[in-house]
Amino acid sequence: MEGIRRSGRPSVPHGDEPESRIAAAEVAEPAGGRVARLFALVQEFDDDNDRPVREVVAYGMALPGGHTMTVTPSGAGIHTWQSPHSASRRLGSELVWLV
Repeated sequence: MEGIRRSGRPSVPHGDEPESRIAAAEVAEPAGGRVARLFALVQEFDDDNDRPVREVVAYGMALPGGHTMTVTPSGAGIHTWQSPHSASRRLGSELVWLV
């Protein structure tokens, strides 16, 4: 193919290629078991018909060092917290671990 230059670097493996498969133990315990964890902050309220409604108010990531970042579902607000539990308390929401 004319006009296409190759970088000389190895290609990036994709999930369906054997060399890209990582042992489950490596995924479960990278860096000595210290991994970021994903969570959602959920609030519950009653709608106009007194039915309970659960709404995600933020998605977050608990970092290995203990600090936490959250983002609103719209992506408009990004916040940092001391911990997932402090974010949950400050937003009056339930902490739900996703991974």
